Amino acid sequence: MKILYTAFKGKNNTSYQVASRLNGTVLFLTNSFQGLEKDIATVVNDYDVVYMLGCNKSLNNKIKIETCAEYNGERIFTEFDISELKKRIDNKLSYSISYSPTKYLCNAAFYHMLKKNKNTVFIHIPSISGMNNCLIEDIIELLN
Repeated sequence: MKILYTAFKGKNNTSYQVASRLNGTVLFLTNSFQGLEKDIATVVNDYDVVYMLGCNKSLNNKIKIETCAEYNGERIFTEFDISELKKRIDNKLSYSISYSPTKYLCNAAFYHMLKKNKNTVFIHIPSISGMNNCLIEDIIELLN
């Protein structure tokens, strides 16, 4: 299976820290709307699945799975099998699933990637202050 992982640039960004340790192709996204759109435009659409990671400062030792993105009034839902991901996560990680689009850069990145590949899932992870080493290792194990 051909997998693409994305995360945002910045060595203090936990999405960068996790993605840097994943096996496979990783794309680090620019932290601007125009930059991330250009980064995603370079992706060849031959990946079986895309796992996108972003940092959410309000999370504390849990992850949040995003199911949709919205841009210019258009809402798009992922076709990624969330139930399969839940089976892999259950009893290992604390998580929630969101059925509403987020705001700002993560939403824009997810939207642009969904336009290229519907089998994409966006996973928000805590920032450094809300993350412990066990959670980082569990996320890496989940995605590798």
